[in-house]
Amino acid sequence: MKKIILLIIAASLVAFSVHAAEVKIGYIDLQKIMTSSDQGKEAMRTLDSIEKAKNALISEKVNAIKKLEEELTKQAAVLNPETKLKKQQEHEKLMAEYQRMRRDRDEELKKNEAEFIQKIVLDVTKLLVKIAEEEGYTAILNEAGVVYIPEEFNLTEKVMKLFNEGSDKPVDK
Repeated sequence: MKKIILLIIAASLVAFSVHAAEVKIGYIDLQKIMTSSDQGKEAMRTLDSIEKAKNALISEKVNAIKKLEEELTKQAAVLNPETKLKKQQEHEKLMAEYQRMRRDRDEELKKNEAEFIQKIVLDVTKLLVKIAEEEGYTAILNEAGVVYIPEEFNLTEKVMKLFNEGSDKPVDK
């Protein structure tokens, strides 16, 4: 649906160009800016460090579960039913905590990733508006919705350079 709308807009712009003095169109590869810009790389490093910290805690829980399972296996024959039941309940509790920790980690990573993406997109959008106004662009499109446009209209490297120059500050989180 987005591609159809973008094609209609592009066709309208081409038709409009007959009547307009000059139509200036550019495009960017937003995905490349997200992954290759300084701010995008910093966001990925931050997400990786959060994930490693959460995984360390999860790993500790896994070790506790394995230790308890080993105890249950080794002592199963000699444990009285009451003690065995307590250990099994403790095992179930540890498993529930483990699953909750994994779910919480995944949710936190998704939330942080969405926040980083939103911030980068907002910052890039502000920069694109500034470039469009200063350089007289009629439209700047995202490559994801463009079927064909000549490479000379690609502003990705220029935008990424300007974006990096303006994003010397670390990503919030």
